[in-house]
Amino acid sequence: MNKNLYRIAAIIFFLVFFVEVIRISIPFTMVVQNLQSVSTLLFTTYLVPFELLSLILVGGIIGMFYIAGRES
Repeated sequence: MNKNLYRIAAIIFFLVFFVEVIRISIPFTMVVQNLQSVSTLLFTTYLVPFELLSLILVGGIIGMFYIAGRES
């Protein structure tokens, strides 16, 4: 593909990444949580984002194998 598209995509990614990092202004404090509370939140409140992330990761793994296996 066009190398300019890769550069544009990388620039947009890093711009969005750095803007989001700059927006973080909350001081991080250690919070004690147990595994049960984390799993309860993961499978109730954050179920849809968890499933979407798993689909994206599986698609990325399949794409990686496809790219790595094609003959050039």
